[in-house]
Amino acid sequence: MMITSFKLRNGKHPQKKILGTKLMKKIMSFGLAAAFIAISIMSAQAMVRYEDKYPKKIREVRITGFIDYTPFGYTQHPDSKMRGKFFSVYQPMIDTFQKENNLKIIYNLKKNDYEDLVAAVRSGDIDMILGMYHETELYKGLEAVYPSIMSNPITVFMLPNRINEVQKIEDLKKLKGVGITKEHYSDYVAEQIKQYNLEMVDTPYELFERLFTKKADYIMVSQYYGLVEAIKLGLREQISIAKQTLWKMPLFIGVSKISPQRKLITQKLTRFSEDPKNQQLIEDYLKQMIADFEKEYNGVVPPTFGLEKAAPQKNDEQK
Repeated sequence: MMITSFKLRNGKHPQKKILGTKLMKKIMSFGLAAAFIAISIMSAQAMVRYEDKYPKKIREVRITGFIDYTPFGYTQHPDSKMRGKFFSVYQPMIDTFQKENNLKIIYNLKKNDYEDLVAAVRSGDIDMILGMYHETELYKGLEAVYPSIMSNPITVFMLPNRINEVQKIEDLKKLKGVGITKEHYSDYVAEQIKQYNLEMVDTPYELFERLFTKKADYIMVSQYYGLVEAIKLGLREQISIAKQTLWKMPLFIGVSKISPQRKLITQKLTRFSEDPKNQQLIEDYLKQMIADFEKEYNGVVPPTFGLEKAAPQKNDEQK
């Protein structure tokens, strides 16, 4: 058998040409990839040097919240050195938010009342508010950050020898209660409360004075707020708290819909709130806050609830 071999006119074998072309393409592809990697590394290094020389601009986030409504928002810290600053049970959330996003946090509490602060969030003068209720007229126009990371339970405080008189919520309707005007309710709870015989007073002192002088049978109040105020008055061991919660109101972070930081706030705080570890973090922080108040006000002499409204005083050992 005769095997015929042929060559191109230039004398080169076609197979060798094909192999040479493929090899050249591989070399070029490898070279381009290497060049791309080198350029990327150089760009990243240049970016680091640029950011070191010109740090990312710090963004401001203006925050407000409840006024003197412990532990949700207050300035009367148990440590006298810390008084005047704004504190909240949301502090772990805000600290994380600030650190991870290079933010400057500015607290705004300069309005005349709480309703004015909410209006300032709605108008965009303030970016967010720590604590708002869903489907409540006061907060209309604000965006709520979901999910809620904590709730504000409304419960009943009574004298220990009378706490067993209330076995179910309907039993309260036969008695006289007292509440406080600075309490914050959702619209639903505010409507439900109308069914009860409640006198509204302006101060925590008056709240407990009505109970201890038997002008009221029970106090209806936020469990956490009422507990801290009882501690500050030296009355914690003289009251009982009902085991059954009347209403548990979920608290949300409210965001201004026209805030330039709206997207940042909602995305970052949603992610924070969805993490069960952070929910536990807030719960543990709340317990520690209450423990701090108990430590600082330990030994406070309870008021006598006489005709004069004397402020609580510490005994000689605490002075």
